[in-house]
Amino acid sequence: MRSQRISPDPALSFLALTPRPAERSRAVIAVSTLIVGVCGLVLMPSQFLRPGGAILILIFSLTTIPVALGWLTEKRLPHFETAYVIYADIGVVAVMAMFQSAFLSMPSIAVLVLVSLFAAAFTGTRTLVLHVAYSLCVLGVLTVLSLRDGTEVWVTLSRTLALGSMFATPFAIRMYVAFLRRQVDAAQRDPLTGLLTRRGLYNRMSSMSQNAQGSHGPWTMAATVVDVADFADVDQRFGRDSSIEVLVEIAERLVDASPTEALLARLSTSEFLCVHRARNEESGREESRALGAALESTTLRSAPVTLTTGSITEAVDPHADAGSTLHRLMTRAEATMHRRHAARLQGSTAVQAIHDRISALIADGGPDIVFQPVCTAGTGDVVGYEALSRFPDGHGSPQTWFVDANTVGLRVELEVCAIDAAITASAPLPAGAFVAVNASADTILSTDLAGSLVDHMVRRQWVVEVTERDRIEDYDGMGVAVDMLRRAGVLISVDDVGSGYSGLRQLVELRPDVVKLDASIVRGIDSDPMRRAAAISVSTFSREIGAICIFEGVETPEELATAREVGADMVQGYLLGKPLPAASALMTTTPPILS
Repeated sequence: MRSQRISPDPALSFLALTPRPAERSRAVIAVSTLIVGVCGLVLMPSQFLRPGGAILILIFSLTTIPVALGWLTEKRLPHFETAYVIYADIGVVAVMAMFQSAFLSMPSIAVLVLVSLFAAAFTGTRTLVLHVAYSLCVLGVLTVLSLRDGTEVWVTLSRTLALGSMFATPFAIRMYVAFLRRQVDAAQRDPLTGLLTRRGLYNRMSSMSQNAQGSHGPWTMAATVVDVADFADVDQRFGRDSSIEVLVEIAERLVDASPTEALLARLSTSEFLCVHRARNEESGREESRALGAALESTTLRSAPVTLTTGSITEAVDPHADAGSTLHRLMTRAEATMHRRHAARLQGSTAVQAIHDRISALIADGGPDIVFQPVCTAGTGDVVGYEALSRFPDGHGSPQTWFVDANTVGLRVELEVCAIDAAITASAPLPAGAFVAVNASADTILSTDLAGSLVDHMVRRQWVVEVTERDRIEDYDGMGVAVDMLRRAGVLISVDDVGSGYSGLRQLVELRPDVVKLDASIVRGIDSDPMRRAAAISVSTFSREIGAICIFEGVETPEELATAREVGADMVQGYLLGKPLPAASALMTTTPPILS
């Protein structure tokens, strides 16, 4: 996915009620409710209560316990917040009525002010206005009763004005929150198109999840991705102004063609997304098809472009993590879009031949798998293996096969096939030796690798290597997917460090358990001060974050000695063992240099 990381903003997240701040808010309300109950218990021995007042206060104090527990539950009754305001109003006034004089009970109005602050934040304007009107009426009645009881006029009026003025606070807060929400909305919209940004999209999805507390059963969600396949050509041929007009016009067409309640976002320079809730899967697919057809068949006024769309419709749990749901929908919709785009390219004989060749290989069970040993740098003990793919001769290197698969939209399918083959082929390897498999970001994002590997965790540790050669665009999605793998017990490795796109950012974002220094840096490390310095930096970084550092591509005794010297934990390369089938790998002996 072509995305940028969304930096969390606590203030904006709170206003958007993303899940974690919402949970904290509920906890605060629950604790506050219990504190009010404790205050009632403390009041019970007072001599200023009416006869029998302590019993009524005890009853209302005990009711705060189930109410507080209600706030801590994930699923609450509809209109729970409004019911809470009514409950508080009745309880507070009932306790106030237990005082011997109206003047003594007047300070309890402060509790109604506290309730009004809650109403301002969590209920509608009508509920807030009714509550404040009710509270002011109670205050007025207490004032009249206090004066009738002979309380000094000036003291009574002073207390009345002080307490009454406090009810202006919730309205001031509500106006300020409305201002902040407008600021948040502006910050979460793309200034060029007016569509949501990624942050805005995630927050809206989180809000939808929060509002689903009373929902039962799954939701049907449909996602449609739209991309300008030749946007770079538009910029070069027609100029910057025309390319901007193209984006604005696509956004306008997307707004016109999308369902009314859809969430529309600009994901990257030329990629857009429509997410909406459908009645059922059939209607969701039909609406997505109509949206895609409307966009692809319309000629833009600004410049001739090729629009490619892809969609997915599936049932989702409305109470599941909104970020995970959104990432899955986007990733699968993008995969569909890429397959459709690849299908368009298959008009040429060469591309069709590549597609047929790779499809046939996948149907036959995928590539052959060989295993290269990974040894400890100090003792040379074999502690694990990396699973590597070997393809039929005549069509280039393994890297070429995966590049070709990506061209025809089969990259994910080929990688999954290779991983499944590695799981099967690893059976003869020693129990306890880890096995590392390679996966691109797209495969990690769009497939259930954790589900594929979890059944095999009893026999050995599995490691998923994320190559640094592939650009990771959606770091947020990768974070979610990587966390799922970790929860399943899979270790995460960043492969080819020093050879790819992302450098330190990929290391920082993925928080790997294993860091593999690329062979291009290891080669000649014993004689090149620059390579040695780079290796020291990577090994030091790995040690600081608690990751294992593996040097791959070790081919000479001098490189091995230097790897040990600069801090490598493990080593891999032809000096230590060539990639072989599992049965043959078990028959090899440790090279004398490691003895």
